[in-house]
Amino acid sequence: MTIPTKPGNDEGTVVIVANRGPHDFVWEAGHWVAKPSTGGLVSMIEPLARQPNVAWFCCVSEPPGSEADRDALYTTAKDQIDPDLNVVPVPLPSGVYRDYYGVISNEILWMLHHHLVGQFGYATLDEESHRAWDAYLEANRRMADAILATEIPVRAFLIQDYHLYPLAAMLRLHFPETPILHFIHIPFPEPSTLKLLPKSWRKALLEGLLGSDVIGLQTADDVRSFLACCEEILRIPVDVHLATVTLSSGRNVRVRAFPASTDPEAIRALQAGVEVDLARKRLAPQMEDHTIIRVDRLDPSKNQIIGFSAFGRLLELHPEFIGRVRFLAFLIPSRTDLTVYREYHDAVYREIERINSRFVQACGFNPIEVFYTNERTQALAAMESCDVLLVNSRQDGMNLVVKEWALVSRKPGVLVVSETAGVASATEEVSLQISPLDVEGTAKALAEALLMPPDARTTWLEQLRSGIKKWTARDWLVAQLQELGITLPEQIARGPLDLADSKGAVEWELQVLNKRGIHARPAATFVQCARGFQCEIEIVREGVSYSAKSILSVLTANLDYGAAFTLRASGPDATAAAEQLRQVLESFKSEE
Repeated sequence: MTIPTKPGNDEGTVVIVANRGPHDFVWEAGHWVAKPSTGGLVSMIEPLARQPNVAWFCCVSEPPGSEADRDALYTTAKDQIDPDLNVVPVPLPSGVYRDYYGVISNEILWMLHHHLVGQFGYATLDEESHRAWDAYLEANRRMADAILATEIPVRAFLIQDYHLYPLAAMLRLHFPETPILHFIHIPFPEPSTLKLLPKSWRKALLEGLLGSDVIGLQTADDVRSFLACCEEILRIPVDVHLATVTLSSGRNVRVRAFPASTDPEAIRALQAGVEVDLARKRLAPQMEDHTIIRVDRLDPSKNQIIGFSAFGRLLELHPEFIGRVRFLAFLIPSRTDLTVYREYHDAVYREIERINSRFVQACGFNPIEVFYTNERTQALAAMESCDVLLVNSRQDGMNLVVKEWALVSRKPGVLVVSETAGVASATEEVSLQISPLDVEGTAKALAEALLMPPDARTTWLEQLRSGIKKWTARDWLVAQLQELGITLPEQIARGPLDLADSKGAVEWELQVLNKRGIHARPAATFVQCARGFQCEIEIVREGVSYSAKSILSVLTANLDYGAAFTLRASGPDATAAAEQLRQVLESFKSEE
């Protein structure tokens, strides 16, 4: 297989390599549905992925064999194809995928990196674990082989996350001069934690990463942890001041912090949309005098049980809040095919039931209300009007929910955050910080946040918001490319909202008003009209762009009844195209 490059460009292809593809899975009507991802990793790399001469390799599973296997969540090549992206799905046998992704990546590496050892975490390594380790290495070898098989000229590799630790060293054998950057989105463990893995495993992980030219991490603490692991476990020289590791070959590997961030322009556009407005109206009856919220995946690392326990303790310490404060928990389903996650789910719900049962009569309602779904617009609507955002993670990389909340908060709210969260150092002066295991301390911090004067809230929020605007998702991406010496495409340097040029650009805010939505027949009519114009035409929904000239792309946008989107046209006949497509959309209203 070969991947085409843009004619006249001899610099080669930038290759993004990740376990994940551009699509995520949402639980709808009792089953998993593939939809464009709104997650942090995808949202941050997508601006680059949409450029010419960029290919995105991701892991997918071949169809599972047994009926039992089919109950698990697998991502297939069909799920990850996107007509607007150059996605290259790399299929793994279902058994290899299960062991590489489910056992090693999620049950072992994820748990260790988040210091989850024991209950709801990494406990032991058995015979199955060691077999799964072989599958982890095999998955990385298959990815390297798939990249080699394309025979494309590679300008640089951008590898993502803990699923692919051995990959850089494998690629280095075949691409000795090609720049490689491996970015890790989760916290990196210190040597004592990494030593909970067998010697051969931790050696393979570290040496694999050191095949890179640059290793990117979230925080300065993560950089220090990685350097310490290289020095203590591999016994190789490191320079703490320069943040480099020197290999026996004489090659220096640079270790850098690139804190993940969000896109303020995309958040602002989403906040102004119809879906967020509808969510505001739905949530209004739930918002009491005071509202505490949390927005996170249902994952042991997010520490929800202690957060809910602390809320119950708040009501004990401050009975004046009973009936006046409600905790809205937006919990996103996660890894439901893994036993440890199902057990954790049940434990979280038991704690919620315990607190609700105790206080429901005095409150007149359930003081904790759970929204178990992946609905970003609903969470944003709650962020706007909450008094407190609680992020009491045991450990995480860079909690982007905090940054999104800071951009949209209107009340304004107060952040209560764990000292061990990735975002803690960036919010030290503008938040109330807690130990993630301290129920009493968290309860007191929640009370302090609820009682904080409006002026102090406003000052903190403005300072936090200002910092986020100075370092956005685009800055995160640009800094990594610059570290590799890559000249930036002008579109990325200026940003997606600054692309208007002499050819003209037009944007219309539109809404789907026919009851059945844009299904196959109206989508075909819409696309046929769009193809009659020379200009580039996009449908922009929830920060994701879809080509209006591809029926698959239009259907992927999930333009159901009531969906709001931006129609963006750029080119010599942009105005005529936008107007004509607006009329086509209007004509669908009569459809029953």
